Amino acid sequence: MSFYDDGAAEMNKTRANWALTALEAFGGQTGQREYFDGTLTIAPEVIREVAGDLIANIFHLARMNDLDPESIIAAAEFHFEEEVQEEVEEVTEIEISDGIIQLEDFLKGQK
Repeated sequence: MSFYDDGAAEMNKTRANWALTALEAFGGQTGQREYFDGTLTIAPEVIREVAGDLIANIFHLARMNDLDPESIIAAAEFHFEEEVQEEVEEVTEIEISDGIIQLEDFLKGQK
């Protein structure tokens, strides 16, 4: 079974869960673990604080390895936009398919 079997929206929810796991693990090391209750519902200021700390630390790691931190942001933004676009396209495809089915049903009723 592939992660993608349930569609783009569910895959993005899985990605959010992976991020939560990373933030919880990071928070466990930094004393911020109590901010999380295992759900995806997290106060924006908590995400900003803990994720910001984690990203800053990733930047330190990148700099120590001669990688420009901005390249990480660019790569992340690219992946995020592509993944959201997949979700939008999937919803649009479903809506078009549903519309075609309704049109076919309507036309069959006219014959």
